[in-house]
Amino acid sequence: MGFFEALIQDLALEEVQIQDFGGVAELRTFLPVFVGSSGFSRVTSLGIVRDAETSAGGAFESVQGSLAGAGLPVPQAPGQRVGDRPAVTAMILPGGNRTGMLETLLNETLCGDNVLTCIDDFFRCVEEHCGEPTHRPEKARSHAYLATKRDPHLSVGFAAKRGYWNLKHQALEPLRTFLREVASQH
Repeated sequence: MGFFEALIQDLALEEVQIQDFGGVAELRTFLPVFVGSSGFSRVTSLGIVRDAETSAGGAFESVQGSLAGAGLPVPQAPGQRVGDRPAVTAMILPGGNRTGMLETLLNETLCGDNVLTCIDDFFRCVEEHCGEPTHRPEKARSHAYLATKRDPHLSVGFAAKRGYWNLKHQALEPLRTFLREVASQH
């Protein structure tokens, strides 16, 4: 949530409220409660961002099922806006029908950074000496990067607020575009 707060602030978007629906499996139970909450009638635009994890298609189908279960308009493709009051749009990270997550995009913002050589060496060393590949390598790589910062922190959101991620990097452009479009629908 903190990452999106930092990105929304960087984009100077107004009248945007962030709701954390929990983990990827919790959207289905969150949406009906959210739709039934007082004040939902004032919502003009709803954007849902979810990690693809191991399947971008499966993640999007899960979002579609959750929207349908809550009686909301259901887009037929990521990035497609459907409905009115609220208009509904969904984005599956990292985008482009790829597997991964927010950390996949954040790691892409590090391209060309000399610290990547150190991070790669670290993970090679761990694999060589421990005999196991890293579980959830995208998250592990982003945390290794954060460990190199003056004030290391495990939260990518905290790191975004501290300016550790380049929020203007081209890798984040589809996400910035998505947020601008969701925010402009009021």
